[in-house]
Amino acid sequence: MEGKIVKLTGGFYYVYSDGKVYETRARGNFRHKDTKPVVGDIVEFKYEEDKLGYIEKVYPRTNILIRPSVANVDQVLIVIPIKDPKYNLNLVDRMIIAYENKVDIFIVINKYDLDESEAKKLMYLYKNAGFETFMVSNKDEKSLESLREHVEGKTTALSGVSAAGKSTIASYILGREVLVGGISEKTRRGKHTTRHVELLFGENDTYLFDTPGFSSMDLSIDSDRLQEQFREFKNFRSNCRFNNCNHINEPHCAVKEAVESGEVEETRYKNYVSIFNDLKEKGKY
Repeated sequence: MEGKIVKLTGGFYYVYSDGKVYETRARGNFRHKDTKPVVGDIVEFKYEEDKLGYIEKVYPRTNILIRPSVANVDQVLIVIPIKDPKYNLNLVDRMIIAYENKVDIFIVINKYDLDESEAKKLMYLYKNAGFETFMVSNKDEKSLESLREHVEGKTTALSGVSAAGKSTIASYILGREVLVGGISEKTRRGKHTTRHVELLFGENDTYLFDTPGFSSMDLSIDSDRLQEQFREFKNFRSNCRFNNCNHINEPHCAVKEAVESGEVEETRYKNYVSIFNDLKEKGKY
């Protein structure tokens, strides 16, 4: 039988095939291979009625993301809450870096009704950086419907901090309730609702990963390659005086000039410098 892994928990793989979910384990020989099954994998498995199934083969992947560990993703929606909890753009840009050049990235500014003016600023920021951006609210069904049309028929990962509203968005898109967390009144941070990676499936081959929220993002990239992850730098990098320009302290830097002229957003550039310095420091050890 052939199916798609939709959940992994406690060493059990749950495989969706022909409208039914089967509980399976991976054969022991996967321990001796580099390929360990992950959520999103298309697999071949054996199953007998009333018995535990076993995964025999993992088919080639179109891609695999590390955080969360998921395979065969068409796109990532990075969900940014306007408030409750307050957004952190340095963390958002770290998320973008982790996914850039691996999968299509879209920005979803959620809870815009809490501060529409601030939401529009964020929308401009990321549209100007080259990202298709959505502004949504659970109080505006039309905005959520536009997002649903965008994900229909695709496999989409929802990424963001806890309580960003990923589960609320998933509930609307799938037409059924997905467990939603709240806000810790003491810290004003989200409570972790989703404890594992799970592929939620809806109609018309629509799949969503509702992933655990997180509050930090470590990056495994060389500092000198970081500029490749900032797509808005691309049109300016070739005009720098030095071919190996890192756009930090070098003279006659076209990227810095683009920041000064407003062609590159200052917020994105400041995060670039901050992350570059962190990676540079990390590379010393």
